[in-house]
Amino acid sequence: MIRVFHSVFRQNSYFIISFTLGICLSIYMAPHLVQKNCTSFDAKFEHFNPRKTAQIDAYEPKINLAAKPKIAMKAGHGIIRPRFHKAELGIRNKLFLGVLTSPESISSLAVALNKTSSKFVSKIMFFIDAPSAQRLNVSLLKLPGIVGFTDTRQTLKPFHLIKYVSDNFLDDYDFFFIIKDIFYIHAQKLSDYAKKISIIYDIHVGRIIQTSDAAEKICSLDSGILLSNSVVKKMQRSLEWCVKNAVTKDDNVNFGRCVFHSSQVPCSESAQGTKFQTFVLKKGQISSLIPPVTNDNQKFDKSIIIGPLYKAEQYYSIHFYFSMKIAAALNEAVEDFRKSVMKLSTSQMPETSRWPVASQPPATPLSHFDVLRWDHFTLTHKYLNNDFTNLVPLSGADKEDIQRIVSKAITHVEDNYNGALKFHSFINGYQKFDPSRGMDYIIDLEFRETTSGKTVHKRFEVFKSLGKVEMVPVPYVTENVRVHVVIPVLSSDSERIMTFLKQYSINAMEKKDLQFLMLVFIYNSHESSKGDSDIFKEVKNKALTLSNKFEKVGNLIKWHSIKLPANRSDFAILTESLLDFAVLDSVLKKFSLESLVLVGRPNMEVRLDYFNRVRMNTVSDFQVFSAIPFTEYHPDIIYNENRPQPPELDINKNYGHYDSTNFKHISFYTSDYLKARKTIEDIIPLVRYDKDILKLAPKPHWAEDNPYYLYATNGIYNMFVKNSKAHMLRAVEPSLRLRHSLETCAYCHSQVEFNDYCTKMQAFNLATRSQLGRLILDYQAHVSNPQSEF
Repeated sequence: MIRVFHSVFRQNSYFIISFTLGICLSIYMAPHLVQKNCTSFDAKFEHFNPRKTAQIDAYEPKINLAAKPKIAMKAGHGIIRPRFHKAELGIRNKLFLGVLTSPESISSLAVALNKTSSKFVSKIMFFIDAPSAQRLNVSLLKLPGIVGFTDTRQTLKPFHLIKYVSDNFLDDYDFFFIIKDIFYIHAQKLSDYAKKISIIYDIHVGRIIQTSDAAEKICSLDSGILLSNSVVKKMQRSLEWCVKNAVTKDDNVNFGRCVFHSSQVPCSESAQGTKFQTFVLKKGQISSLIPPVTNDNQKFDKSIIIGPLYKAEQYYSIHFYFSMKIAAALNEAVEDFRKSVMKLSTSQMPETSRWPVASQPPATPLSHFDVLRWDHFTLTHKYLNNDFTNLVPLSGADKEDIQRIVSKAITHVEDNYNGALKFHSFINGYQKFDPSRGMDYIIDLEFRETTSGKTVHKRFEVFKSLGKVEMVPVPYVTENVRVHVVIPVLSSDSERIMTFLKQYSINAMEKKDLQFLMLVFIYNSHESSKGDSDIFKEVKNKALTLSNKFEKVGNLIKWHSIKLPANRSDFAILTESLLDFAVLDSVLKKFSLESLVLVGRPNMEVRLDYFNRVRMNTVSDFQVFSAIPFTEYHPDIIYNENRPQPPELDINKNYGHYDSTNFKHISFYTSDYLKARKTIEDIIPLVRYDKDILKLAPKPHWAEDNPYYLYATNGIYNMFVKNSKAHMLRAVEPSLRLRHSLETCAYCHSQVEFNDYCTKMQAFNLATRSQLGRLILDYQAHVSNPQSEF
């Protein structure tokens, strides 16, 4: 080892010695070099040292040790942006229409002017003196806006109008049109006229009238004055001068001089090269003949303002005339457009052309699952209407629709052949609904020639396009509404209702949701309702415990009991829908008219999303909500050892389906129910006491088409659909999930239609087709081999 080390050292001796001497020299010289460099740096940059330079002492920071109260700095305010782009960009509406009216004409001329003009202007308001408005109770006229002035002087009314408009609407509109209600306004032409004018100039336009001063150019206030926003701003600053100088009894002159004094713009009958046409009628010139007898009908057709008028019928006559002129012009334009499109379509490839011209093309299926189906029909039945029926009779709107289509085709042939062909028989019919296009029909008809008697077979293609999509205005609603949940409970529902209360306490009461639960216990005549033998004693104790626990947060549970009459067989034919009338008639007396009521069932799962949807979709005096629930299939069929029943029902096609035949879950406001209930009181009597329930039973002599049977199935739902002005919203609801419940179909044998309906509901909720098929195969295997499991 020593020999090896000696050999390595000898070979690298010069390197090792040099490296060692270099390290020693560096260690020895380092302190001396640092001291020398620091001294040199201080000497060289001495004038930068703040401690040695008196010139920078004034700028040296100093600490103020005096105890001063510390003031917290205010946080800077963020930029508050407007809610709409229109407000931020300064975009205004185009036209404001202010109408000066009187007590004598507000109920006739003003109403007519509103009906004929309000749809074409941004806003319309009517101005009258306040005492007359109170005396006439003008709120009953349903005009969009009525302003009453306490000052009854007629000469100052236009200035009060300008004051009101400038205070409230000056920043919202480009133009203001002031007129009295004795002139008809062609509002569409007036709106188009305002759109053609630039807002950068002062506009003072109307019909010039003659005054005592021939040099004055004053517009007639009777026939209307169009003022720009800038002119009204100037008038706002000069209103005091205008009121002081309103010396004449003619408000046309007073108002015209005020406009000129404020803006120095005289009245003009045109603006930026566009003439403002006014047609003045002579007394007695207007009649039922429109246009009136005049030598210048062309001027009448081009006029924006026409008058004076003295009857509302004259307004409507003139408006009808102009509406017919507009409709004729539109039809002519549509026909010209159709011809041009047809001409263009014939020059295209056959694959790109479609019928009718300019209609939406049919949907292109992405796979064979997306191919739209043609449904075969006759004049009486429809075949394979859905996956569950083979043949259904035509009824209602479907029947009327097909009859109308066939009638149109027959009329078309007989008119085009001048009676040479007469309809003989209907052969085939097919229809297809395309969501992107509309309804297509193919019908085969047989005609007979009137001369030879030969039959002719003709095929027709008929197309009905989709209607225009419209946004329906809906009253504003919030989720801060208490939901009054009503649950009818039978003796067979005791176990279900206990599960419901457990979920309700966890998902609703503990989360402090705004709700009130009303349990309605329905006792049979032989069932005890008091003491320890009460069949609902356990349920009542549970409800009382929960109600006491959450009483402070306002979530209460109450109950109401109904005793079915005894010793009568009529109860056997009372359906569940009829019992719903008895339940609601008895319970809703305890609620206010503004209460939101939700009718539920014991087998429903409690989810807050569903209750919030009820709050948003139920609108007082406007809309009723009927949810389509996701219903569980029969547990004995869909669950097994490998697939146990889950604690919460999942939305899965193997577990259940959206049951479109279930109309039991519905929400409404108490006032809407009472209004609709009153309309069918003669058919379904009101239930005020328990003994009145038997009045719901049908009479033996009633025919099958009696309206009573409409309410015996899906009674509450059908009542709202048939007898309420409120809109019915029917939609699937993923948050409404129902556990399987076995329907009891123990109705009287004479009511076959009830049993059939109930039996169909039972079969509809058993399982899927594949699951039922597998069940049948397993049963057959078990029959052939009893030792196999089933």
